[in-house]
Amino acid sequence: GLSQRVARRPFLGLSGLNLNRNYHNEDSDYYCSDGDPKMGEVEVEIGAILRSEGQEKQIKLREGGTLFVHITQSVQGNDSGVLDCHIRGLDIKNIESGMLGLGAVDPYFVISKKENDTQKGTSRYYDVYRSEHIHDIINPYWKPFQIDLERLCNNDRNKQLKITIYDFEQRGKDRWLGEVFTSVAEMMQRVAK
Repeated sequence: GLSQRVARRPFLGLSGLNLNRNYHNEDSDYYCSDGDPKMGEVEVEIGAILRSEGQEKQIKLREGGTLFVHITQSVQGNDSGVLDCHIRGLDIKNIESGMLGLGAVDPYFVISKKENDTQKGTSRYYDVYRSEHIHDIINPYWKPFQIDLERLCNNDRNKQLKITIYDFEQRGKDRWLGEVFTSVAEMMQRVAK
């Protein structure tokens, strides 16, 4: 139930957390891995999306599927730079029985930022980073990554973020394992140095 989802809070260790203010990259391809398949293309008119309710538009892809385009003011704070981050999970609950009851999860994490719609009085989380999944492990040590503060938190270190852990499933829907709410400022205070 809902209370069970809220109660579980995975422990995430952070190391190598560094704010690099001198990093500048004109190439935005580092947001996607080279192995990501192309799902389709659309042309959008930004003005039409800005005028739409919630500044979001649902667009059907010719190849099938739907793309949701949401536009928000990208710079809302005074912080800038790139966050160097290395995340690991400790004792992630084993929800798979496996052979002889010794199964392990295939965890990955998703970082989402909170966006408030002041017109509607609602909030939503938008995914800004997804890690690789690691096969059969309960203490994952994911690859280090860099993410621009504008993309991560709209240049506001106190903006609420959500880190959600999932168990990757080859077939079917990935399973939710837990989540934690934080901010860049809080992560930087708690980092393992």
